[in-house]
Amino acid sequence: MEKFKLNIIIYITIFLIMIFAVLFYMRNSLSVSKLNNMYKDIETLEDQVSIYYLNNSNLPIKNEILDFKNSINPNDNEIFYEIDLSKLENIDLSYGNEKNGPNDIYIINEQSHTIYYLDGIEYNNRKIYTRELNYEYVELNNF
Repeated sequence: MEKFKLNIIIYITIFLIMIFAVLFYMRNSLSVSKLNNMYKDIETLEDQVSIYYLNNSNLPIKNEILDFKNSINPNDNEIFYEIDLSKLENIDLSYGNEKNGPNDIYIINEQSHTIYYLDGIEYNNRKIYTRELNYEYVELNNF
């Protein structure tokens, strides 16, 4: 009888560990999916903004965003604008349409043209706002 109880406890323990493992995997997969969707959006926007800029000599922007402190590009200045998605053609984005609140928008730095997702995506216990590339400072006076 004692051995039977021990076996039941072991099976229940293994079952609970498997449930927690599946839940952890699902949560992690969802985070990776959200992050990849943001990265895909930013790549799409970079292409479309570049085309727009070449054709119009200005950025497709709405209003200035005054309080963004999560810049990672050393070439950014302090001026960020909301991207006006209505000025871009044939874009299909996962985020940036203000469906998830007022910070569900993409912004662009005036100087570097780096694109950020204002709301950010939570991944590995930190917020990510743009593609984490190896940005290097460029001294513009040399050009």
